Amino acid sequence: MFITHKLVNYTSINRATISEVFSKFSKALEEGNTLTLRELLLPNAKASFSMYGEFEGVEAIIEGLLNKEETPDIVHHYVTNEYIAIKEELSQQSVYLTGLFIHKDNGQMNPFWFGGHYVNSYKLTEGGWEISHLRFDLDWHYGTSPYTSKWKPAGRTLGWTPDTENPKILSELEAPWRVIPESEESNYEEEEVVATFNRYAWAFDQGDFSLLNDIFTEDATINMVPIGEIKGRKNIISQLKISRSGRPTFHHAVEPHGIEIKKEKAKLKMYRLIPFRPTEDTIENPVYGAVYTCNLRKEDGMWKFEQMNYEEGSLFQLK
Repeated sequence: MFITHKLVNYTSINRATISEVFSKFSKALEEGNTLTLRELLLPNAKASFSMYGEFEGVEAIIEGLLNKEETPDIVHHYVTNEYIAIKEELSQQSVYLTGLFIHKDNGQMNPFWFGGHYVNSYKLTEGGWEISHLRFDLDWHYGTSPYTSKWKPAGRTLGWTPDTENPKILSELEAPWRVIPESEESNYEEEEVVATFNRYAWAFDQGDFSLLNDIFTEDATINMVPIGEIKGRKNIISQLKISRSGRPTFHHAVEPHGIEIKKEKAKLKMYRLIPFRPTEDTIENPVYGAVYTCNLRKEDGMWKFEQMNYEEGSLFQLK
């Protein structure tokens, strides 16, 4: 059984279409649907996956990515943090994937959790938007699964070692905000407010801190566990850089659960997903472990944080 949890409703037709192409790709990959994969990929498409390697051409991608091991009884994908930039016939997408594989054994659910991030490139053809390059880096995983027995493990080492491999994604060159700094799809206010938060999470997780320069007001304030209260854009970015150092990977998978816009002001609430012990009753609903409450204002055509609060500690689900 394949389940996708994706809490995004796009007003932009192009963004909605590209997002749907990615959803179809994810489902086809897990189900081994080669016909759909051939429809979604350009003939000269490329794929770069940290668990598998590099592939070029549709048939090579299918051969390289399709898993020939035992299929889990349940596959659940939580797709979050999506941002899609578009310029003419090109598009660049960033998206987080939190995955859950469940193998059932005598009524027991044995979970394998993993998280990673994609950067994907698309081209608009006569047949619609198609994938030209897939890139995925595995950030973390825990549990065991025969389905992942041949995966290369996520890099958890700080600093250089003789066997260090480069990541498949370099944010400074490939993040959507780098490739297409000014997206044509920028007049959908709710999407842009959420995109500001996704840019913040991406910049922090990938250590690409100059992406933060334009999304905090000069008088911004944040109050975050465990940092505490910080005032001023420079101080905020400095403290975020310090708190990010010393850890090989981060993965803040978040979903919007409240957006209110009044002229040049906006309020935004984001919930952070966390892994949990699934049961038959809870598998359909994600578990959240932290809440971001943000106030933003629009300056020079961009939504920027003027206040951000982060609280964690209690686990909850939405009914």
